[in-house]
Amino acid sequence: MKKLFLTAAILFVCSLAYAQRQNFMYPDKASKAFYDSVMYVNPKFYPGVVISDNGKQSAGTMNICTVDQKIHFIDNNNDTLIIKNNQEVDRAYILGKAYINTKYGYVQMLEMAGDIALGELRITEVHTDAATGAYGLKTQTSSVKSLTSVSETFNDGAAPLMRLNINAEKPFSYSKKPYLLVKGNPYPVTKKALMKHFPKHKAFIEEYLQKNDVTFTSVAPVLELFKELCK
Repeated sequence: MKKLFLTAAILFVCSLAYAQRQNFMYPDKASKAFYDSVMYVNPKFYPGVVISDNGKQSAGTMNICTVDQKIHFIDNNNDTLIIKNNQEVDRAYILGKAYINTKYGYVQMLEMAGDIALGELRITEVHTDAATGAYGLKTQTSSVKSLTSVSETFNDGAAPLMRLNINAEKPFSYSKKPYLLVKGNPYPVTKKALMKHFPKHKAFIEEYLQKNDVTFTSVAPVLELFKELCK
C-alpha cells in the first residue's frame, strides 16, 4: 500500500508540469509543500518598485501573493506587510518583470506587439466554502493590524499598511491563465478576442488553430501563437 501511495505521489508531481490548473482537495505534505511554493509569484522577496495610478513610486523588498493578489513586502523589522490601498497600484516591477494590476489580479507581461501584450496570471484559490476540517485543519490567519508609521524601505507611497499572515490549510486550486492586455485593459484569451484585436490576422489565426492544438486556458501554446502574430 505504501509503495502504491509513493508511486501515485510521483505521478501526481510529474503531472503538475503539464496541468494548467491543479486541484488539491486532500491533506498531505506534498500538497502543503506545493501551496507554500506557489503562494508568491517569486520564490523569494526581491527588490522592486511599485508605481501608483498617480505616478508615485515606492521601492522595497517585495513579492506578489497569488492568494490575495496583493503586493507584500518586508520592512526594516523583517515583518511581512501588505499594501492596504492595493487598488491604487498601477503596476509593479520585480527582477525586471512587469506586473500589471488588473481586476483579475496581477498579470505578468510576457510578450508585446504594439499596444497589445500577452500576460500570465498566477492565482491560488483557497476553497473557504469547504466543510470545516475538510483539509485537516482550520484556516490559520492572524489578525490584521493597521500601522500608522511608514516603512522607510517603501518611502511614503505605501502608507497606510497592514500586517497579514496567510497560512491556509484547506483545499485549494492553483492555475496559470493567459490574458491579453490591450492598452492596459485585460481580456481572457479566446479565439474571438484574438480575432478582434488582430483583425488583419484573422485568416492566419484560423489556419493556425486548425493545424495546432491550442488550449486557451494554457499559457505556453497561447504564447507560441502570440509570438507568431508578432512576427
